[in-house]
Amino acid sequence: MSEQWGLCKGCKWWQIEPDASIEDQTCGYCIEQELQPFHLRITGNGGCNRFMAGKPARAEGSSEKPPTTVPQR
Repeated sequence: MSEQWGLCKGCKWWQIEPDASIEDQTCGYCIEQELQPFHLRITGNGGCNRFMAGKPARAEGSSEKPPTTVPQR
């Protein structure tokens, strides 16, 4: 876990639709291992201290309510 807080849109644990733009209001699914049981759906301008810099993962169903996909990492 990173001690540095960061935005979801710059985090490798944020998973979005395959054709989605990486924007503040884009909805995605947090796939950080300890948060997976919560099926956390969050926008790109959300953030937390589990931030890990990287490109978001992509999978169909990541923006559904609740997410209907599985983590891709």
